[in-house]
Amino acid sequence: IDNRELLFGLTGGDIRVLCDRKRGIGADGVILIEPADNADFRMRYYNADGTEAEMCGNGARCAALFASTLGLGAVVEEVAVVSFAAQPGLMEASIRGARVSVAMTDAIGFERDVALHTTAGKETVHLVNTGVPHAIAIVEEWDSLTDEAVCERGRSIRQHEMFLPAGINANFVHCRKDGIVEIRTYERGVESETLACGTGSVAAAVVAGHLGFVGSPVRLFTRGGEMLEVSFSMSPNGASGVTLEGPAAVNFEGSVDIPQKG
Repeated sequence: IDNRELLFGLTGGDIRVLCDRKRGIGADGVILIEPADNADFRMRYYNADGTEAEMCGNGARCAALFASTLGLGAVVEEVAVVSFAAQPGLMEASIRGARVSVAMTDAIGFERDVALHTTAGKETVHLVNTGVPHAIAIVEEWDSLTDEAVCERGRSIRQHEMFLPAGINANFVHCRKDGIVEIRTYERGVESETLACGTGSVAAAVVAGHLGFVGSPVRLFTRGGEMLEVSFSMSPNGASGVTLEGPAAVNFEGSVDIPQKG
């Protein structure tokens, strides 16, 4: 939403109405494009449950593309470049045709082989924060990972007492022999599996790199059928110089009336 004039003061209830896939527009989240003193715009991201989140990697790519269509940023040799402020700090994105690349914040807090006893059973996960916290579970038998298992196991990891009160995003990752990483993500705030998660893809790539499965750049195949690419430089605590690249497109534009309450 173009909120550069700060006309919209959306409540958590408003966000939930907009994201409702049966009664609203339907979305995993809502992004507001707002003015910033030190960048082309400020990105504010809200989960589908109405809570404001620190960051959304794929949302940042969408926000960058949208801001570019509004005339923000600059165009250099057919590449559009925009800078924006988000909770993790100042960021920059470049738009080349249908692909958008975002320079992400450093991945920090890497921990490997963390044992969890969850309501769905024992899990071994690897932790890293890529703007938001993520847990990565490596899955060998990928074809046997059902939708029900992603939701049940994901929910149990997301709500584990170790990560309270904010919770964590749960990712299930398979490293193929051809070097491509497959990923499925249960996202907090959406409280379900999503078709893709940018910060989760960055977390998966960094963890897979630390475990010795892959090297930068890493290609990741999402549940939604998109191929994302993550580049980074390894560091003991995670990774630096992180970029997330993938496709973005304008699906539609329009207006909506938010129902008044009471």
